[in-house]
Amino acid sequence: MADSAQTGNGRVETSHHPRTDPEREGRDYYGIPPIKEHTWTWEVPLYFWLGGIGAGSHLISTVAQLLGWKDRAFFRASRYTVLVTMILSPILLIMDLGRPERFYNMLRIVKLRSPMSTGSWALTIFGVLSGLIAAAQAARDGLLGRDNILVRLIKTFIPDRLLSVVALPVGLYVGLYSGILLSATSVPMWARNFLLMGPTFLSSGLSTGLSAISFILHLGDWGEKRTLEALRRTERISLVIESGLIAASLIRMGKWGKPLYSRKLAPLFFGGTILGGILAPLALLSGRESRSRGLLASVLALLGGLALRFAMIEGGRLSARDPQATFTFAKRENLPMSEEEVQRQAGS
Repeated sequence: MADSAQTGNGRVETSHHPRTDPEREGRDYYGIPPIKEHTWTWEVPLYFWLGGIGAGSHLISTVAQLLGWKDRAFFRASRYTVLVTMILSPILLIMDLGRPERFYNMLRIVKLRSPMSTGSWALTIFGVLSGLIAAAQAARDGLLGRDNILVRLIKTFIPDRLLSVVALPVGLYVGLYSGILLSATSVPMWARNFLLMGPTFLSSGLSTGLSAISFILHLGDWGEKRTLEALRRTERISLVIESGLIAASLIRMGKWGKPLYSRKLAPLFFGGTILGGILAPLALLSGRESRSRGLLASVLALLGGLALRFAMIEGGRLSARDPQATFTFAKRENLPMSEEEVQRQAGS
């Protein structure tokens, strides 16, 4: 900055010329990223991951209820899982926002065209409904006492079976929301895949929600045998669907998905998500059934879902830093010319 001039208002002015500005790495004007990268930290991918687990757990719990399942251990595991995730998710979101009032401000109005606004409302509504459902489950389990006024009020005024159905569309949106939010930006890697981002995140939420329930049941040696067998089959199906959507997303992103193939993210995405989080659990769930294999498959699927969200979010950061990705995505004729092409045109 020693060669930079200082203006009257105290600001440092640089020429930004590629040959004179020491801050510039490239030798062309397109070395400056035209869009800003996100400033999210580790709380956001963890928040997305927990929200997906909650949405997936509620989905499978409600479907099981509609199909007439009676396994009490299964419903305890699923409903308490949703409760825990919906307690932790807003905490992580507020931590990323920096000040609690920012989350409150997002709830002051409703903007149907804003994924941030609709997502905040969905998270709040789903959290309240899942809390009521979990309270009814706790009253039934005797966690709030055997016979007192609170238990009687909950059993009388909280129709948990009805609330589970009412909360289902909101829960599905919570699972879709993280992908919708990312694809609504100008980041090339995310925006290119706007049709599949939401379904991909929802399918990952379903597989991780199933894995969370399965892990709890295997860990405590709870649940009926037929319940564990049904979960095992459903886990396999969900992982196949997730792998198909990820493959379709890679095709859809094309060259704009280049950050996922980078040295920085390829081990996390291909190793952590695809190999460790999908293929390995599929192999474990397709072989001989055992408690240890079920536990390992669930842990791997859960970690794979977390790796997917870290890879996608960090990939968006790298995509925003790439000026050519933005120019070619927005308008292909804006692809920057190389220095040799500029000199050749100047000499002709």
